[in-house]
Amino acid sequence: MDIIVSHLPYIGYGIFNMAEIPKEYGVEIFVEYGDDYYWKHQLKKIMAGRTGKLSVHGPFCEINLAAEDCAFDEVKESFKRAFDMVNRYHAVHCVLHPHAQIPYPGFNLKEGHQRALERTLILDEMARRQEVELLVENMPYTEQLMDQEAFLETFGPEKQLRFLIDTGHAILNHWDMAEVWRVLGTRIRAYHVHDNYADYDAHLKIGEGPTDWNKFFQDYKRYTPDARLVLEYAQGPIRSIVENIETVKHIYENA
Repeated sequence: MDIIVSHLPYIGYGIFNMAEIPKEYGVEIFVEYGDDYYWKHQLKKIMAGRTGKLSVHGPFCEINLAAEDCAFDEVKESFKRAFDMVNRYHAVHCVLHPHAQIPYPGFNLKEGHQRALERTLILDEMARRQEVELLVENMPYTEQLMDQEAFLETFGPEKQLRFLIDTGHAILNHWDMAEVWRVLGTRIRAYHVHDNYADYDAHLKIGEGPTDWNKFFQDYKRYTPDARLVLEYAQGPIRSIVENIETVKHIYENA
């Protein structure tokens, strides 16, 4: 079980703290929150001596692949940079947000789903040409452009696609994880792991919310035993995340 710690609590100056994450655990960075010079120097410090894996969260701010006015040529350039980063620093995957919120009242959902799919497939093909594993993530928005049924019906039949399931987003939108596992199976290559009370996307640590993680890990072992776990928590410090990793491992081992 590969455990990776998200950059989320350490955006900005907090990035310096990530070098203190024990070396056996990986890190996931938000690539758009720094230029090439920034990442060249930060990753040298963060990854020095690290046996845990690096992953990259692709650009997502102001990107909505479902929108009619999506500046897709610019999006492709942003992802080309992300894919270059994956290869330059030997990352294991790159995360894609396939859509954002419904952009305006009366938006045609079916057409939006089709645009999101077409653009996702183009980005996936770009990633494959660069030997990058692109993972399609489920979104958290309460004004859902895609609910569970639409997500699975839109992306599920495309057998070349691979997925990252965000547990907090699934909880927020009342997803039936058993159905997601049944449809996507081992095409789920990673998880963003965090919890909430289905009221907002709180990014709580395992143990801070109501979810039955014992049941989650039982099903994880059954359906996606090789999927990476990216702990995408809103809060640090490093010490508290390391302590929580021990909780995660204990639940996993006893599930």
